[in-house]
Amino acid sequence: MKTKKGAFLIFSAAIRTGFCLLVCAFCISVAFAFGQQVLPADTTKRMPSDTNKVRKVYINDTDFKSIITYSARDSIYSDLKKKQVHLYGEAKLNYEGIDMSAEYLLIDLNKNEVLATYVEDSLGRKVGKPLFIDNGDTLKAASIRYNFETEKGYIQEAAIKQDEYYLMMEKAKRQPNEDVHFVHGKFTTCNLEEPHYHFALSKAVMVPDKRIVSGPINLWVMGVPTPLGLPFAMIPLKKKKERQSGFIMPQYSLISAYGMGFLDLGYYIPISERFQTIAYATGYTRGSFGFRNYSEYATRYKYNGNFDLGYTRFRYGYPDSTVFSTTTIRWTHNQDPKLNPNWSFTANVNYNSNSTNKQTLNTQNNPQYFNNTLNSDIRLGKRFGSLPISADLKLSLRQNSATKIIDLTSPIFNFQTTNRIFPFKKVNKVVGISYANEIQNRSSFKDTYLKNGRFDSIGQNFRNGITQNFNVQATFSMLKNTVRITPSATYKQVYNFQSIVKTVTDTSNYADPVNIDTVGTGGFSHSFNSSVSLTSNLYSYYRFVGKRKTLLRHVMTPTISFNYAPVIQQGIQSYTDTINGTATEVRYSKFERSLYAENITQSSGRVVFGLNNTFELKQKSEKDTVTGFRKTRLIDNFFLSTDYDIFKDSMNWGDLSMRMVINPNEFINLTINANHSWYGWNDTTGLIQKDYAFKTKQGIGRIKSAQFATTLILTTKKSRDRLQNISNQMSNVWNPEYQQWILNPNQMVYFEIPWKLTVDHILSLNLNSDTSTYRSKRYLPTNTVTLSGDVNLTPNWKIGARMMYDIEQRAISNFNINLYRNIHCWNVVFNWTPIGTNKSFTIGIRGNASILQNANINIRKPPIVLN
Repeated sequence: MKTKKGAFLIFSAAIRTGFCLLVCAFCISVAFAFGQQVLPADTTKRMPSDTNKVRKVYINDTDFKSIITYSARDSIYSDLKKKQVHLYGEAKLNYEGIDMSAEYLLIDLNKNEVLATYVEDSLGRKVGKPLFIDNGDTLKAASIRYNFETEKGYIQEAAIKQDEYYLMMEKAKRQPNEDVHFVHGKFTTCNLEEPHYHFALSKAVMVPDKRIVSGPINLWVMGVPTPLGLPFAMIPLKKKKERQSGFIMPQYSLISAYGMGFLDLGYYIPISERFQTIAYATGYTRGSFGFRNYSEYATRYKYNGNFDLGYTRFRYGYPDSTVFSTTTIRWTHNQDPKLNPNWSFTANVNYNSNSTNKQTLNTQNNPQYFNNTLNSDIRLGKRFGSLPISADLKLSLRQNSATKIIDLTSPIFNFQTTNRIFPFKKVNKVVGISYANEIQNRSSFKDTYLKNGRFDSIGQNFRNGITQNFNVQATFSMLKNTVRITPSATYKQVYNFQSIVKTVTDTSNYADPVNIDTVGTGGFSHSFNSSVSLTSNLYSYYRFVGKRKTLLRHVMTPTISFNYAPVIQQGIQSYTDTINGTATEVRYSKFERSLYAENITQSSGRVVFGLNNTFELKQKSEKDTVTGFRKTRLIDNFFLSTDYDIFKDSMNWGDLSMRMVINPNEFINLTINANHSWYGWNDTTGLIQKDYAFKTKQGIGRIKSAQFATTLILTTKKSRDRLQNISNQMSNVWNPEYQQWILNPNQMVYFEIPWKLTVDHILSLNLNSDTSTYRSKRYLPTNTVTLSGDVNLTPNWKIGARMMYDIEQRAISNFNINLYRNIHCWNVVFNWTPIGTNKSFTIGIRGNASILQNANINIRKPPIVLN
């Protein structure tokens, strides 16, 4: 009985519990219905009171065309008499792609309008400012009134964000065609409510995705107006995935040798997705000006390139009335291998009509300013399918500003094998042959010939020739592959189309009695060279006693080779000259001034000795969780090399060359190079003698030249990894101005790297070749230390410096200091070079946003003024 009664009590309790859960679920659903409502065509209306009871709603199809979805955090109040819906607390609304959110929303069904505004908290702060989003465009304001039928809107204190810019408006009105008319606007790329800078617009019209047309505008910085402004402005706005034309801000020079002026005022024109161009102009008050056009082109999987054409007219002004001009042509073209695997075309043209990079109006931002050579090459290449042969046709131009000489090669044709060819490959996998042929037509002339149009003189200086090389090489192994033997033989044949004839004239009328005439008579010349080399690797290990189980490994790579080159010369001629009153026959080669020049030589039989050494230390380490040992390179490379010529009658031994590279870790590098001579010398003049140094009691010889180069990079391991990653990324950039950064990644400046310090020390000693001063100074030393580094003073301030100190002169040869300031939306760079031949200072301001990357201001003083 008790069991039945207990079961009944449990059953009745379960029924009561289930009923309570159903009531709770109903209440939750009612509450959710009041928090989230959907209005088809009109709206779901509720009485002001008795909100827990659902009333019938009459729908008017003429009110709204689509469904309105809205919600609120606190409460929703529907006024049936006024046909209004009030939403409080994080109110949200969606209608036909338009999203609105605010702390308070009022939907007026009579006027088909919605009002969005903020509320003030207990401290008087504005909370929940309205946000209006229409097809991705965002507008934030203090108050928004929008009519869904006329699509007009009235906005107060609006802020619009499109791409990377922000537009703030005190009062604005949105038109049915989506144009926005506003007054007292602010245009900026700073996303702060009170921006660091902005352009104040008095009144303007914004056409979405096209432009902003404004009346007078003025630049404000940190809340302070500046004297910079315009009477009107048109600001282009780009559509998504569309590039817009526009001006590029110039660099300003307040004082220079050419007066006041601006550099590189540009206008960017994106002609198509495959071609874009920029037109630049430069002008100075004393009459100097320049025009330049830079264009880029690219077709995916086919080719890409750029060209830079410029013309500059220089005039210094009173009292110097000199006027001259220069023309520059730069062109780079690269072909994608996918376009045609058998044909290739590349171009790298760098031409200057004055053969120098120093005649320019821009001495600071010119990476080629200190380059004395200009090289231009245009190449057409051909491969023949799977055959190991290729051909090239190239046009080459070399300009040297130091010698004022231009070398023009027009053209040069090459035909060669790309790999060694193994004849009878089924039975021969050791002996391979290769072939190379070259046909060349070259002229060397003064740079004034080309500038003055003296093409007849250029044509008279052309030299022509043909050369071909046949090489046979094999590789053998012996003693179980411990010794490698590589014999080779090369035959070279040359044909020069020009030669010379030397005659002796009357010595009483000429200072030089030898007359040299170039004639159009050509001829063949031949040469033969053979060699055989033996190479092996020897390993030795040295174990040390201790808990760390230290092991030293020494790897030696000895090389012995013999090179034999007999004399097979042709074209040897002679003339008779009177030397010290005696008639003497003087022999010479008639190809001394030919394209492939030759001089009288003798047979050579050189035995070359080489030895390379590496030392590596292996120690037990708990940090290495893979092998348990750590490896350290003590000496990466220690190479010794010398040779002995068996055919010389004296001074058979060549110089001893030495090279050592020590790089034990990522931040230390030491490189040593030296050349040593075995022979004695004159103590007064320093001239070398034929006897060995030990015979003249001068020891084992003397060092002819030596160089010690040390590099020390101090920074954190994380920063070193960052520098290495940047260098790897930049190695794929083909633009030559990045090569300095690739070779010296430690000179880059990044705010992500808190600090770094680089120390470069170079000590070089070269034998004094001046016989008159040798006794007093036998070696000419060069001893310099370069210190460079930067450090973050704060997260937004960084200072960097670079100093070159000449230890011999005990003076600073060059000093440069940089100060960087990250101002949230702008970067300011101060560059000052107080010591050096390029004394100058530059203040640069550049926007961080990509749309302002070309909006930069540089105020400078060039070196010519400070000197």
